[in-house]
Amino acid sequence: MPSSGSTEIVGRDEAGTTSPTAPDQEPSTPHLSEADRAAAFRRTEPRVPRKFAVIVVVVLVVLALGGTLLERLLSSVGLNPGSDPTGQNTVTTSATGVIAPPGSAPATPQVNAPLAEFMGITPRSGPAPGFSLADQAGHPVSLAGEHGKAVVLTYFDAPCQDICPVVSAELLRAAGNLGPAAGDVVFLTVNTDPVVLSTAPAAAAAVRTGLGTLSNWHFLSSDLSTLNTVWRDYGVSVNVSRTSGLVAHNDVMDFIDPSGRLRYQATPFADESSRGAFTLPPPSIDRWGQGIAAYVRQLLAGTP
Repeated sequence: MPSSGSTEIVGRDEAGTTSPTAPDQEPSTPHLSEADRAAAFRRTEPRVPRKFAVIVVVVLVVLALGGTLLERLLSSVGLNPGSDPTGQNTVTTSATGVIAPPGSAPATPQVNAPLAEFMGITPRSGPAPGFSLADQAGHPVSLAGEHGKAVVLTYFDAPCQDICPVVSAELLRAAGNLGPAAGDVVFLTVNTDPVVLSTAPAAAAAVRTGLGTLSNWHFLSSDLSTLNTVWRDYGVSVNVSRTSGLVAHNDVMDFIDPSGRLRYQATPFADESSRGAFTLPPPSIDRWGQGIAAYVRQLLAGTP
């Protein structure tokens, strides 16, 4: 029995029975057997929950499948020729060598250079590939429907965020230089923006550029597959940046005679500022207007 005035401290052994301990003495640390110690060392960190691991795997699979489906979608409409087994598509997803980088040397050739050299004229031959698209008013326009007229075929996007302002000014100059002969000419512009397929933005572009004042100018668009066929047939390479989503394209201008034969291809150019604005000095724009009119007159006269 404990003496009076003292306190008995009761401890619990491993078997679960109580036993008295000396006053003011801390309970002793339980003794581990060799088997328990070995088992403790074999323990590992808690495992990742199986449900969490399954979720991670599912997310990775979905992302991989989504990328593959997107790649196939772009390939089906020609936006990724790297996946095109035929190698015929001209549309790519890397914008390299299409637009001169900001700060580059001016792209303007000498105004007093020979006209063919200034415009980068390349003689062409053979029937012009046919197409049927819709213009800014929603009316169908086909190349066959323009038989008997000279056709100047250009390419830019509906929002007019590329070389559009420069080419538009040149077409306006050409129409003015042609005078009454302009009634025998049609100016067709094919949309080059695979993101904006609607012709609605063309109305605003027509107002900004002044092309809306020309009754014989039509901005043409369609679904992506149809447009891609036109781009491929006429050597237009449309580039979509995967990182920024910006669209760029090479610049060509085709001349088609009244019989529907492709006769010349020119190479429009412009200077791009650090802000992405495209300009060209007025003398160069005037020379382009004169040059377009000169080649159109040759087409109307039937001369080579």
